[in-house]
Amino acid sequence: MKALFAGLVLALIAIGGWWLWPAAVSPAGPDLQARAAVMAGAVGPLRQGIAQTDLPPEGTRSLFDHLMAQADGLPYPFEDLVALLAQQHPEGARPLQLLIPFGRSLLKGQADFEAPRILVATDFEAASTPASLGLAPRGQLFLGFTEKADEIEVISYNEVAGRFEFQLVQDYRADGQPRIVYARRDICLTCHQGGGPIFPQRPWNETNAHPAISDRIGRGSEATSGYLGVSAAVPLAIPERYDELTDIGQFLVVTQGVWINGCGTEGEPCRRQLLTEALRYAWDPGGYDTRSAGAERLRQLQAGAWPAAGIPVPDNDLPNRDPLVGHTGWLGRIRGLFVDIGPQGGARSNEDLAAFEALPPLPAAIDPLTPRPPRRVLTSETLEGAYGLASLFTVDDIRQLERLTAGDFGQVEAAVIKLPAEPFAPEPAARIALMQALLSSLDGPSLAYCCLDTTALSPPQPVGVPPLTISNGSVLVHFETYCFACHRGNPAARLNFMAGADEAEVLARIEDSPKIRDALDWARYTGTDKAALLMPPADSSQHAQMVAAGAAGEAARAAMRDAVPSLFGDW
Repeated sequence: MKALFAGLVLALIAIGGWWLWPAAVSPAGPDLQARAAVMAGAVGPLRQGIAQTDLPPEGTRSLFDHLMAQADGLPYPFEDLVALLAQQHPEGARPLQLLIPFGRSLLKGQADFEAPRILVATDFEAASTPASLGLAPRGQLFLGFTEKADEIEVISYNEVAGRFEFQLVQDYRADGQPRIVYARRDICLTCHQGGGPIFPQRPWNETNAHPAISDRIGRGSEATSGYLGVSAAVPLAIPERYDELTDIGQFLVVTQGVWINGCGTEGEPCRRQLLTEALRYAWDPGGYDTRSAGAERLRQLQAGAWPAAGIPVPDNDLPNRDPLVGHTGWLGRIRGLFVDIGPQGGARSNEDLAAFEALPPLPAAIDPLTPRPPRRVLTSETLEGAYGLASLFTVDDIRQLERLTAGDFGQVEAAVIKLPAEPFAPEPAARIALMQALLSSLDGPSLAYCCLDTTALSPPQPVGVPPLTISNGSVLVHFETYCFACHRGNPAARLNFMAGADEAEVLARIEDSPKIRDALDWARYTGTDKAALLMPPADSSQHAQMVAAGAAGEAARAAMRDAVPSLFGDW
């Protein structure tokens, strides 16, 4: 039968069967590393005043880092990580989730119908409490998990630095040693050209909102209901909302460009007026007068400092792509004898650029590496900066201001005038800093925030740091097997006590942690009220691995206990 099909294909080629390879007739997209070099040297009003280093500026961290540190580390498996995000939601709702079996990420060669890439986005605002301002991660946290690559790609907003951080969770598997690292920013910006999240345009044919895609995922995954807790089919409303969230995130970057460079280095009056108009708009969006005296004053102040070339609004929408084109119907079956639906193999991590570039290139028209012109360019006449700044504040933030002023916006305007100069420096605008300053100016409560202080976090780690070299026969082999997953690279500094640049440093830190000895004393504490503190945790894969090892596991546990000289320590 295959011989018959092959003969038919040859006949079709002879009469113009070029349709078998439609991608070949389009010019290929650009080279990844060449584009990275361009992005590394790029300048413009969305970059000036914003750090462009791979690691976050000192004293700042991503929202993802803060959440993981507060959770005492990274949950595994991925469903538990999603559940953690759901716990942050006021109503416990799960974040948005989509499946993409054949996409355009660096890890596209590792996803398919059996194990599609999972996209996740948070979409909520939490109310404030009497002690703290509420969490507001809407449009600020996005995950992409590729199971066959053991890697999660993270795009997470850094409020203090006014930028999105690009992170990776590497070696994310049952028996792995997950590492949360900061990716090479210039590589990420080759696709994420505006410094924020990206997503295809409607009708989102790459996603499981496309009936043909969802049908193949349902047949290819072990559970017909979906994959890793994500439904095989979703309504178009899900990718539509995901698209909206990426637009919200992208405009955060534009807002910082207006705040810093639209007002200029000497722009304190401009930024003060920008905040006033933002709050006025958030106070009553429907009644906002774009030709009011305040709006006209903002335009005048912006005109004195606005960049001559304007401020671009990046295009974060990729052209829609249907990966099944040419692979349906009887002609598609014939073509399938010669051309796979998606790339096979390819990069197994975001560091494996050579493997990614060895894959067949996408046509330039749909390649995310192809430079995209801005959607539009803002002039000094725009009020978009005020609208963007208003979006930083939550509904509950505005309600608090209303309560403190009995609904009199004039008092809010007066509070902005009374603020000191510090909040209006040519530095990123942060919702929490501005709200705290406003509350103080209105004699309101002093409220903390969950996700600013970095003193309890372990140092950020760059991508590409080689794994720890362990000598033959070292007891660190056992710690690596059973403990490193939680205690080396943990974002919570108090749990990161097996960090260190080399074997000697790690051993010294272990010897200086006497609680390890008790935590490994299964014989003494199993069945007591301290059983929950035994390590590895009873519900972890490392615990199961140690139990399954039998006598070898017991010997490893004894060796690790012996490596800690003291029998005593605080629990």
